[in-house]
Amino acid sequence: MPQASDELRSEMERRFGDPVSDAGPMKFLEDAGYVLGRDWQWRKPGISDLKQMTREEFECLMFLAHEWDFGGLAEQ
Repeated sequence: MPQASDELRSEMERRFGDPVSDAGPMKFLEDAGYVLGRDWQWRKPGISDLKQMTREEFECLMFLAHEWDFGGLAEQ
């Protein structure tokens, strides 16, 4: 069940043109070097915790986790 906040949906709409699609946030993370694992968690070489992410990366990750039940950032 979708759980993203209205603010986060608005931000995704502002960036990608659609407040609920996973396509824009997924492409953004992939273009930034993240890889989606079979466990639905994102991995990026050199990123070990959320403090090392950009705000945009973090917001896309949180949107996918909250709205689409992705697993978040995997521990390296």
